[in-house]
Amino acid sequence: MDNTWMSSNRLSREYENGVSEFVKFVVAHAEDPNRMICPCLGCCYGKRVDAVQLTSHLMRHGIDRSYTCWNLHDTYDCDRVEEIAEALEGDLKDCPEMFERLVSDAEKPLYDGCTKFTRLSAVLKLYNLKAGNGWSDKSFTELLALLKDMLPEDNVLPNRTYETKRCCALLA
Repeated sequence: MDNTWMSSNRLSREYENGVSEFVKFVVAHAEDPNRMICPCLGCCYGKRVDAVQLTSHLMRHGIDRSYTCWNLHDTYDCDRVEEIAEALEGDLKDCPEMFERLVSDAEKPLYDGCTKFTRLSAVLKLYNLKAGNGWSDKSFTELLALLKDMLPEDNVLPNRTYETKRCCALLA
């Protein structure tokens, strides 16, 4: 199946038709069509959705353009923060402050010397765990506070659910 639609404008007929064909393909090959992994830029493979939700998410948020081998794998080894930021640049052109904060969080190491996580990638991974496992805001805040205390003192991990949601709201 052709995947050139993935890089089309989300408001175009080409993108809309591509999403429709993609959803048909995924439903036909899904083990459970009511619990498919969502490759939209909002979920980042962190949620399971049905066909209607999948269509809605892809139209609203866009698709991870690197997802060209449509095998619905469960792991998401790469953060692809730079790609997400690039895809959002057009959407946030009228909100330069939000975009600058997103770029800053995508470039800021979680702590001095950290090469594995940025502030944004850590927040996204943790928030996907929260959403995927149904954690309450209270339990998530407690986890964030504990992790912040465990990490080196100069870490930039948010310590409250509210701050994490603010970071992720840019991607919603």
